[in-house]
Amino acid sequence: MKKRTDQGFTLPELLFVLVIVGILSLGALQGWQRWQQRQQLRETAQQLQGFLQRLRAQANWQNQDRALWLIPGERGCLGSGPKPEGRCARGGRLRFVAPYPGVSLTALRGEPGFYGRRNMAKAGSLEFGNASGRLRLIISARARIRLCQPEEQGCD
Repeated sequence: MKKRTDQGFTLPELLFVLVIVGILSLGALQGWQRWQQRQQLRETAQQLQGFLQRLRAQANWQNQDRALWLIPGERGCLGSGPKPEGRCARGGRLRFVAPYPGVSLTALRGEPGFYGRRNMAKAGSLEFGNASGRLRLIISARARIRLCQPEEQGCD
């Protein structure tokens, strides 16, 4: 019986396998980044809803008006009270700054705000998004806060 000494893979076979692994890795990396962006957008939406609910509760508890203002853009902010000149700095219970660099607050429609009497609000909406998509947070006249996608029916 003869022993084979040429066991193993040739250089073209190894290169072919490395190219396939590289292509699969690139696709997985893009999918991972997209997933991370969606998660960041969802987390921002949850934090923004929490901020607005605290602001609504504070307006109701103190029987005060809390009109909202927006400084749009990446690292922009949403708040109530005196509007800062220029860029927003972190801090303050009456300000919300997007927690992730890729998420931007883009538009404030209407003149939304919370009014202490009977837990009422002035209706309006806030749009924000990142590379994975856009979301709209709607404040109703009854101070309800809901989240939807701008292209969704009934998300006006």
